[in-house]
Amino acid sequence: MKQFYYLFFLIGMMLSLSACQENKPLVLHPDKTISTSTTEIQYFENFDKLAPLFKHQDDTLRVINFWATWCAPCVKEIPFFTTLDQEFKSQNKKSKVMLISLDLSEKNLVKFIDKNKINTTSYWLDDANANYWIGEIEKDWDGAIPVTLFIKGQNKKFHFGDFESLDDIKTIINSI
Repeated sequence: MKQFYYLFFLIGMMLSLSACQENKPLVLHPDKTISTSTTEIQYFENFDKLAPLFKHQDDTLRVINFWATWCAPCVKEIPFFTTLDQEFKSQNKKSKVMLISLDLSEKNLVKFIDKNKINTTSYWLDDANANYWIGEIEKDWDGAIPVTLFIKGQNKKFHFGDFESLDDIKTIINSI
């Protein structure tokens, strides 16, 4: 009988420890921070420093959009994501919109963000080894943008291509 209680105690401890690990905050370590008039851009020269974003599991919904200023469909859908971000913030939801730019030029990225008054969480991934990190994010992704990744806990959905409306994005969110 003592062995039963000991086993029960061990299982309980393991469950407690795993629950604590899931509640650890997501912490990223950018190479530098670039200030704009409306937000800060976290710059990552290497994907491995950004990788925890795609592996972190908690109850926060993350809507992660890959885009670039030179991509017309990307630019067209940016207002959908910034509007969604404002809705999440005003409703105090456990949800976050993140924009990951794949731009080649800091100047163009900062100019675009300032001109469009974007204050959504912004990252700039400048890792030239795309053959490595694209497959790390999604094995079926060929690298074309725009693409959007939706993560909540262990649930992940990847949307290839652009969105025609904010409602299209919300439809995917509601399916998670």
